[in-house]
Amino acid sequence: MGDTGAAVGPGPEQEAARARKRRKRRDLRRALRLQMDWRGRPVPLLGWWVALVAVASGLLYGSAADPGDLDVAGLPVALTGIAGGVVWGALVVAAAPPLIGVPVIVVSFFVAELTFGPAVPGAVFAGIVGLVAGWMVGIQVRWLLVGRRRQSAPPWPQQQLVDRSRPRRPAPLTRSERASLVPSGVASVGLLVFSLLFFVLPAPSTLPAWLLLVTLALAWAVPTGWWNGMAQSRYAVGGAPVAAAQWGILFNAWGAAGVHGQPVSLTAGMAGAGLGFVARRLYEARVGRHPRQRPGSAV
Repeated sequence: MGDTGAAVGPGPEQEAARARKRRKRRDLRRALRLQMDWRGRPVPLLGWWVALVAVASGLLYGSAADPGDLDVAGLPVALTGIAGGVVWGALVVAAAPPLIGVPVIVVSFFVAELTFGPAVPGAVFAGIVGLVAGWMVGIQVRWLLVGRRRQSAPPWPQQQLVDRSRPRRPAPLTRSERASLVPSGVASVGLLVFSLLFFVLPAPSTLPAWLLLVTLALAWAVPTGWWNGMAQSRYAVGGAPVAAAQWGILFNAWGAAGVHGQPVSLTAGMAGAGLGFVARRLYEARVGRHPRQRPGSAV
């Protein structure tokens, strides 16, 4: 005898559970796109400051890098590397989405180092730092070409920041924040002290070079940490520009390898990012925070 019962399908509860899972996955993908999509916002002033420091650092690293097999070094080589890094970084970021553009930018450094590094290391070390400036240029170009049109469309959501027209409210440090900020500040200062003791104390003659590398790294990293704190407090839009600045701390350390300063730049960059974030939170605890925007208000 054949089966007379009809196949039993999923019940209403199962269908509702599946719908909730699909909705969560869709919301997660949407949140990731909003976080890293460099078509939806322009580059703020802090981003251009990072780009300026990147160009200055690249010129230093490229000019002072050890000459290669062709015995070329100096400012012309550094300028060539900076120009190539800015143009390539801007082209990739302006033309490709983040999931493609970021790996291409990282891989291109290693390809350039293997291809041109033995001949013109100064240009390669300058170009890796110039990539960060090109990253910022590409984000701005992408915003001019696509972002304005997308932002004007109704489906494109706006990030709700603070309402600066309303007075500030007290924002004292909570116990959990104090428990995390104090170790962060101590660790950041400790990195600078460790770098001074480890690299300068055995060879005091390296103090001027150490001070120059640390100054450039802090000029890059402290504003980046401040910017990250602003984004977390919704005082500024983060997304791809602040991610480029954070990635750039590592790129700066790679570029400093040309002057044998990679450990110094890396430790100073990590310390500066932590100090900038702690300083931003202490500033908010002292002067207060503006309240959040009301639902439906414009950014």
